[in-house]
Amino acid sequence: MGLKFKFVIGALFVSILTVSLASAQIGVPSPRFGPKALETADSTRPFASPGVFDYDTRAFAPLEFTNSKELEPNSGFFFTLDKVYTSVSRAGNVGVANNNIKTGSDYIWGTRYDLGWFSDDDDGWGITYQGAKGSYFTNGQDVLVAQPMLVNMSINTVEVNRLFRQSLSRGGYLEPYLGIRFTNITDKTLEDTTVMLAGAPASNRFKQEVTNNAFGLQAGGRYNVRRGRWRTTTDGALATSYNQQRSFATDITNAGGTQAITETYFSDQSFVPILDGQFEVAYNVSRDIALRLGIQATYTWNGIARANTLTTGANPNSSFGVNAGVPTGLIDDNHLAAGFIFGVEWRR
Repeated sequence: MGLKFKFVIGALFVSILTVSLASAQIGVPSPRFGPKALETADSTRPFASPGVFDYDTRAFAPLEFTNSKELEPNSGFFFTLDKVYTSVSRAGNVGVANNNIKTGSDYIWGTRYDLGWFSDDDDGWGITYQGAKGSYFTNGQDVLVAQPMLVNMSINTVEVNRLFRQSLSRGGYLEPYLGIRFTNITDKTLEDTTVMLAGAPASNRFKQEVTNNAFGLQAGGRYNVRRGRWRTTTDGALATSYNQQRSFATDITNAGGTQAITETYFSDQSFVPILDGQFEVAYNVSRDIALRLGIQATYTWNGIARANTLTTGANPNSSFGVNAGVPTGLIDDNHLAAGFIFGVEWRR
């Protein structure tokens, strides 16, 4: 039994020695250990592409400069998270000039996510999502107002872009991109009133929902300049979108325990050009982490359907409106969203 065990150990030893000698003969390097651990790390990663999976996870490592002024642009994965405080165009009123109904713009909060990857060949992919929503009152906003209308609005944008990067001779680098863009803008209104039905008072809830779903192509570019820990970025893009418009309005009336519902629908399509711009400043607190602050604006030329914010008695989309039976249909309007962004960035 002891002789058999010694024979197995000896055979294993000879096999290992033979493989090692064969590897040396065909020139395959083996890891060499020294003060910095592995000196030739490439020989230990036969299935990993260098620069993709070799992240050392030291996100808060000190910043190191390649020269006295600039940092080389990062390769690998990146991710940014921003809070957005945006002024957006309010839904309007059509057919009645009434200063008691507030128009103009209103501020809403949102969040922006930007993630992607750059290769060592200066190209890559990027995905951006930004969503914002808020609410406001028209026709007054005090509890003593008899018929306030609550308007909830939301804006959501999704972008998928093919990214490229080119260093400039005078410093900085340009990142042109091409991609697809989806934009959703929605208005929802709610107003509870008392109406006259067959000569008797009845409670009525008037609701509207107007949606825009625009899908199209976009092209743009970012110009980046880095000096020390600071980086400034100017971003501009132009998108051409096909917008599907939808409008729904309903009156839900309750009189003496009997409920009645009236509904109207409209739909249309439109071509929507979108101009998008952004300027930001980033400060690197470590090698991979930076704080961000900036401004942005998105302008849409016409083709955006909005809700009619006239009160129930004057709203033609209500069955109890002044022009009931002759609805105005969809309201096409421009749309502007402009505001501030602030957040954090991680770049390998």
